[in-house]
Amino acid sequence: MRTTKLLIFSLSLLLLISCQESPESESTCYRKSDPPRNSEKVTIEQGLWGDVWFWSGDFMPVGRGEICQIIRKVLIYELTTNEDVEKVDYSPFYTKIHTKLVTSVYSDSQGFFELELEPGTYSIFIQEGDKIYSNRFSSQGIFPVTVKSGELSEIRFDINYEATF
Repeated sequence: MRTTKLLIFSLSLLLLISCQESPESESTCYRKSDPPRNSEKVTIEQGLWGDVWFWSGDFMPVGRGEICQIIRKVLIYELTTNEDVEKVDYSPFYTKIHTKLVTSVYSDSQGFFELELEPGTYSIFIQEGDKIYSNRFSSQGIFPVTVKSGELSEIRFDINYEATF
């Protein structure tokens, strides 16, 4: 009888633990305003800091969608152009980046991340499931960010493939 109760307790505990959300799924969401920026968290003097926001829903009119500060893996590559990637159709998703991965970091549950980086120009991507995502482009390349000696660069990375504008 005691063994049966212990077994039931152990299985219940295992079920409870497996049903809880993982830290990666934690987020804070906003409907009527943009999330606050996280500039007060910056501790580095040279490199890149930013916020990662996930936009979903209908933003026509403004205020009907939802913006969430989220945990995501931020990927920093050497400056990357469209010729350096394998793209999924005409979307902002990629299956392969052929430039060098410089470094990566996870944003926290408020979307904040920071990285010390050497001066240079980099491309910023987000790991989104089994794909890589980036939705800004310029004549320089895909989501280019320049870091200057002794300075901080700042970005807001908006993941908006589930939003309507």
